[in-house]
Amino acid sequence: MPKISNEQEYRTVVEAAGAAEVGSAGLLPWREVLRPHDDVATGNFRAAEFAADLAMVARGEGDPEYTDPVEFFRRTFLTGGLQDLITRAVARITGDKNASPVINLQTNFGGGKTHSMLALWHLASGRTVTDYPQELQDLLGTIRLDRTIGRVALVGSHLEPSGLKPKPDGTKVNTLWGELAWQLGGRNAYAIIAAADRTSTNPGDSLRELFAAYAPVIILIDEWVAYARQLYGRDDLAGGSFDTQFTFAQTLTEAAKAVPGALVVISIPASARGDDGHDQVSEEEVGGENGREALHRLQNVVRRVADQWKAASPEESFEIVRRRLFTAPDRQALARIGATAQAVVEFYRAHHGEFPDDAIDNNYLDRIRATYPVHPELFDRLYQDWSTLERFQRTRGVLRLMNAIVGALWRAGDTAPLIVPGSVPLQEPEVTTEFTQYLEDRWKAIIDADIDGPHAAPALVDHASPDLLGKRFVTQRLARTVFMGATPTLHGSHKGVDKARILLGTALPGDVPGNFHSALNQLADKATYFYASGTQFWFDTQANTTRTARDYAERLHPEEVWAEITRRLRDHRSPTGNGFAAVHIAPDSSSDVPDGREVRLVIVPPSQVYNRRQGRESSAYTWSTKVLDRRGSRPRTHRNMLVFLAADSARYEELQASIRDFLAWKYVRDNVDGVLDLTAQQTKQANDRLERADATARDRLLGAYHWALVPIQPDPTRPLHLDAIKAEGSTENLAVRTAKRLVDKSELVLERASAAIRLDLDTALHTVFERDGHIDLGMLWDYYTTYPYLARLRDRSVLHKGVLSTLDTPADWEVQGFALAESWDGQNYTGLLLPTDGASEPRAVDALLLVEPSRAARQRERDLAEMRRAELEPSGASGSPTLASGARTAGPSISTHTVSAQPERKPKTRYFGAAALSPDFYARDFGRIATEVIQHLAAADGVGLEVRLEITAVTENGFDEAKIRTVSENANTLQFERSEFDPD
Repeated sequence: MPKISNEQEYRTVVEAAGAAEVGSAGLLPWREVLRPHDDVATGNFRAAEFAADLAMVARGEGDPEYTDPVEFFRRTFLTGGLQDLITRAVARITGDKNASPVINLQTNFGGGKTHSMLALWHLASGRTVTDYPQELQDLLGTIRLDRTIGRVALVGSHLEPSGLKPKPDGTKVNTLWGELAWQLGGRNAYAIIAAADRTSTNPGDSLRELFAAYAPVIILIDEWVAYARQLYGRDDLAGGSFDTQFTFAQTLTEAAKAVPGALVVISIPASARGDDGHDQVSEEEVGGENGREALHRLQNVVRRVADQWKAASPEESFEIVRRRLFTAPDRQALARIGATAQAVVEFYRAHHGEFPDDAIDNNYLDRIRATYPVHPELFDRLYQDWSTLERFQRTRGVLRLMNAIVGALWRAGDTAPLIVPGSVPLQEPEVTTEFTQYLEDRWKAIIDADIDGPHAAPALVDHASPDLLGKRFVTQRLARTVFMGATPTLHGSHKGVDKARILLGTALPGDVPGNFHSALNQLADKATYFYASGTQFWFDTQANTTRTARDYAERLHPEEVWAEITRRLRDHRSPTGNGFAAVHIAPDSSSDVPDGREVRLVIVPPSQVYNRRQGRESSAYTWSTKVLDRRGSRPRTHRNMLVFLAADSARYEELQASIRDFLAWKYVRDNVDGVLDLTAQQTKQANDRLERADATARDRLLGAYHWALVPIQPDPTRPLHLDAIKAEGSTENLAVRTAKRLVDKSELVLERASAAIRLDLDTALHTVFERDGHIDLGMLWDYYTTYPYLARLRDRSVLHKGVLSTLDTPADWEVQGFALAESWDGQNYTGLLLPTDGASEPRAVDALLLVEPSRAARQRERDLAEMRRAELEPSGASGSPTLASGARTAGPSISTHTVSAQPERKPKTRYFGAAALSPDFYARDFGRIATEVIQHLAAADGVGLEVRLEITAVTENGFDEAKIRTVSENANTLQFERSEFDPD
């Protein structure tokens, strides 16, 4: 397929999620700074293009960048290792006797050994040094290579040990040494070792004779293990026996040492020490038991005489890939690259707590410059993690992957300043194929469902939060990063990628790192194959418990959700001295809310919510109004003693979702060993998710229940209604928080001064107070508990303290206070007490009178005038006592009538009382009896107190069995002397 220079003609529309929306203000997109080579940009490359093949190049086949020596070195980055190899090879073939005659290119699979052999092959091509790029000229110096240099390329995977295929000139070659001779000099060279080739035996000194005749020579042997393993256990092949191969290997190395100018370069797969202490090699390279035996035998021979060579360092590998994929940057591009690197590192430093420590130092700044436009984190994950997978060729594999990634992003118009792990467009088939060839087949479906694609879980999360996540495709980019960083570690002892590394592989200037944490949590809620443990995240091939939990959550009936919310609301039942006297949690009916005389908070059932826009049409408002109006079938009296707390309709949806989530994970946790039979990892996930769901539900409950519905009646002539007050705060108890808010709004009164009570008497209650000139405390308290146009006092003690506080303000009591009296006989007040009297406080009982100041003052004047007259009357006949001149009373009115002597009476030693309690207000009536009667009797010296309670209940319909059982059991627990149900 020919390459087309006109990019527009080949440009296609590629829907790469996030490709066009993650630019950074002030930073140019990478595609405007550094352009890929044309074949990368247009996708015009063959699948095998990056598979450098020594045998094909030796035959003159393949792309010019591999077959043409000058073009090859123009695209080749001379790493430190390659420079060392070239220096040693050139020294050997130019006659340096101290140079290494045998070099072993021992690298990991895909480590660059074939590319290194190609470099030596082209150096022996006879081209003059001045034809090569300046970098190579500087390395070679004055050395001349424009002469005949024998070169042989033996690639084991391309040779047939059967010897059945003749050469173009008719020569029939059987063995590896026969092939070597023929490549070196055709039929004439083959004649030197012909006898050994025909008999498939070791050539011996004939090999040294061959090298001496054709020196200088470079012998390149690749994939020797692939050839030798075919001979294992066979003695019927023309290529010779298995043992003969290693005898030849020894002969070959000795011949190279003996002949000046002869260089043998062998490629043997590297092995690593495993955890069990044994050598481990790539099955892809050695090919089973036969290959392992061949490798072992070759290593024993070659290692004794060969110099070892190591491939490029990781940093050099980055440059290899960058140079192969991108054009060289000019001076302007270098300046822009430096600006991008500086801005990115400054971004990391500004959010240093979110990123790894190594990302904020100057060394990382240099790394970004060196790997631009690819972020170092992407290279690290490919070279450190993906390269550990079976079949992954280190340099070649990274080149193939990056070619697909860069090409897809270029054609999609990616605007990001760098190519990060989160940029990898996994929804592109060519990119997905490059990755999944190293993974199990099921990963393709997992990528579609949970990682990348228009209908994948991350896309759904982003779509649900368009402003926070969707604009910059935050969740989709995070999912890609997790896949890139964690997938290769799946079968290791430490699976997953740390959150700091995830953010490093995703975040770019313009992002808000704080949003990433929320996105990860939401992804864990949605994705089926996503796992989290602490700060580690990964995708797995085994479905997590999220789907089980999600299915269970969807099946939950609303009443199950309501029941859990009600259970949680019970934790907020906290009556306090500075709050509500009682808290009622989601009562089933109005009859469950007493008609009491202290302020109570009623938390509306979760099935009824408040919508601010609907107002009085909201279900919570309607429900609260019914409870406020009636208790069961009877009208409610003390309506000013109730306050309601309802959930906001919008936030209730979030609360309901979190409760479903909690119940679902609780189900999973409770069935770990039973129905679900979960693994240890799934069990841990269930426990972690349950803990997190519990915390979320707790927070959302506090957020949802914030509407206090308070009875108000600004105009006593108009009906009352409920006013919605937003009761929010930092306190983690709904009752305490609501009480504090209502106290701040003066809708719940904990202290009431006498001046405020006087104001109520002069305004809202003026018709009563002015008509009678007084009001008793019991009646006044009834007014406060009944009518919402008066202040809502927490309980009666607030009124008691307020009334008695009038005695503390003698200066202006006639304006802001009132007098007190024990009773009114129709003409005078008995026990009249003025604030100016300075007497002790009276008992705050129902009969205590609050007296209008002018009436109290007039009676006091009459009492004083009568006392003055009595002072002026002569003592004597009348029998009246004589008062000292100028004497005045100070206290309640004192009678001036003579009290006749009474006969001595016997003391009263026994009291008996009986009272019927109201069936609707039994708690109120019993409380008043206990306070105003029993309490005084109990205070008498040496009293023996006995209180008995008789209960009679009659219903025409009869009591049901459940009610009979409940009452009987409770009565038995409370040790009733008698408790029984009788028929009529």
